[in-house]
Amino acid sequence: MNSRGNARDIVLISVIVFALAIGAFVAYFINDTYTSEMLKVDEINNSQPTREVLEASQETANRLDYIVFSVFLGMVLALMVTSWFVAGNPVFMFVYFIMMIIGVALSAINSNIWSDVSTASVFGSQVAAFPLTNHILSYFPIYMAAVGLIGLVVMFAKPYMSEGGGSF
Repeated sequence: MNSRGNARDIVLISVIVFALAIGAFVAYFINDTYTSEMLKVDEINNSQPTREVLEASQETANRLDYIVFSVFLGMVLALMVTSWFVAGNPVFMFVYFIMMIIGVALSAINSNIWSDVSTASVFGSQVAAFPLTNHILSYFPIYMAAVGLIGLVVMFAKPYMSEGGGSF
């Protein structure tokens, strides 16, 4: 059985959530900018169907924060489930811990990048539309350390199961 993949999941969660958050933040900024500029044009503003579509586009963009939050929660739950089903030998706990340290260090870098990007003057106050994402990424190293420790406990604290079908 290939049980090496679970230790890398901490790093994977850090990278995917960060990339999704940056992508959603930029997509929201672009959508908000072009929608507000299009509504300033008289030909577009006079057309009721066009206005409805643009307003629906803004409502959809307002939900990007919840998408990032849902992906983060889903990946954390997936880590817990896969940690339970992967047969973890306690000898490899050190490798898991090292990968967890790398994931936390990477999440600290990602948190600083998020802080720089979200407070950039070009984006203005767009970060107010992302309260959940901003909180998660502002405290990303703490969250990733907690997620890593939970995964470590779930993977290595269960009774050792042999491949022969018997447990204990």
